Amino acid sequence: MKRSLAIVTLVILALSVPVQMLAQQSKAEKEVLAVVEEIRQSVIKGNPEFAATLEKYCNCTEDMVRIPGYGRLITGTDFLAAAKKGATTVESLEYSDLKVRVYGKWAIVTGIETGKGVTVGVPWTGTFLFSRVFVKRNGVWKNVLYQDTEVPKAAKQ
Repeated sequence: MKRSLAIVTLVILALSVPVQMLAQQSKAEKEVLAVVEEIRQSVIKGNPEFAATLEKYCNCTEDMVRIPGYGRLITGTDFLAAAKKGATTVESLEYSDLKVRVYGKWAIVTGIETGKGVTVGVPWTGTFLFSRVFVKRNGVWKNVLYQDTEVPKAAKQ
């Protein structure tokens, strides 16, 4: 009898752990998507809200890397400075096909962005595949890598 009770208890515990992990992952995915959306809305609103949002959700130091579709490597420090002086602006920006994968305190977001704007003084317009890497520090998801690649017009048809 004790053996049966022990087996049943172990089976219940084994089944409950994945459910708890999925619930936590789902919560983390929602948190990361909320940060992505807040950054999107703030970049459209512009300065000073965009700069404040970058300071909150991006690791705006030399550790952060931003690689826009035109292929320039921009540090977080430079990206924040450009936002503060208005050299990074966005007229329109929409996301689609967002996918979030959470690995503990790390998350990867991929998707498609379509829009028009200026990043660190360089104008851009079009559709881009993007990836972002986030790390959770002190309870806040921080964007440490943001890279996008333009989708060629022939591929859009």
